[in-house]
Amino acid sequence: MQKTVNVANVMCGGCSSTIESNLTEMDGVNKVEVNVEKKSVTLEFEDSRVDEVMAKVTEKLTELGYPVQ
Repeated sequence: MQKTVNVANVMCGGCSSTIESNLTEMDGVNKVEVNVEKKSVTLEFEDSRVDEVMAKVTEKLTELGYPVQ
């Protein structure tokens, strides 16, 4: 399953790298793509764990300084 969320504070390739490297390491996350222009993060993960994984992803993004809007 794929889900896209809008995030604050994404300004550059460094932001993108930080988000991608941290979220890719998370259990249940298969793929992460950051769009700096749209300030969005697209995630691909297992269908059966959507709510669990998204809660952890949202928490991690906030911790990194990129809160979900």
